[in-house]
Amino acid sequence: MVTAKSNNKMKDSKKKGGRPALENKKKFRINVRFDEMEHKRVLQNAETAGMSKSEWVRKSAILRKVVPRFNEEQIKAFRAITGASNNLNQLTKKAHQTGLFELAQECQNTIGHINHCIDKLLHHDSEDN
Repeated sequence: MVTAKSNNKMKDSKKKGGRPALENKKKFRINVRFDEMEHKRVLQNAETAGMSKSEWVRKSAILRKVVPRFNEEQIKAFRAITGASNNLNQLTKKAHQTGLFELAQECQNTIGHINHCIDKLLHHDSEDN
């Protein structure tokens, strides 16, 4: 007589057919559209790398170094330039009202500050390239 308990053991000991389950199954999909030239380039790159196009796109997306458009220092410099530009506009308006020679030094200081901010942006950019 076969009991339910021994019947379960028989089922568990049977070998399952087919391909073994993947340890890290890919279950998420991202749809991407390419124009004709981009698609040809993806196909060429995948062929050169000896990969399928899906594998090449996946590896390219994951292994690619992500560079933010602007880092925190550059954002601060842009804000400083914006503030300095506003100051310069205010000084220009004041110069038209009171006379240019009285404001020449203030304008020179503001221009110097803008140039300093631009130099910081350009210097940082050249370090990354």
